Amino acid sequence: MISLKTHNVLDYIFGVVLAFCPYFFNFATIDIARNVFQTAGVGLIVYSLLTNYRYSIVKAIPVRIHMVLDVINGALVLLAPWIFGYRGSITDFQTGVHVVLGLAVFALVAFTNRRVITAAGEKEREYPRAA
Repeated sequence: MISLKTHNVLDYIFGVVLAFCPYFFNFATIDIARNVFQTAGVGLIVYSLLTNYRYSIVKAIPVRIHMVLDVINGALVLLAPWIFGYRGSITDFQTGVHVVLGLAVFALVAFTNRRVITAAGEKEREYPRAA
């Protein structure tokens, strides 16, 4: 299992990776693809900064809601080529990048330990899985 503290750190790393992924994998010239990844990456960083866990600023979003947002974000990245109609403009490898990153988000959520101590130091409790 992945601790919530580790999940928290990985969220920020993954947000940066998502934002720069179109440049790493050479599909930044496709506006919608670039915008999807940058929105997903920046969005992940923003809602992580607002989540009630260790390395955040505001602690307004409950962890279980954060996990739901992660699943939505992963689904968006995974399905974007088909939803936004740019599948024909990218290579099979670039499509695979979408699929692998989307599935990685699902795995991160699935393997994160649900037993946490909140950032406010409340007693330990178990959060239900988001998906």
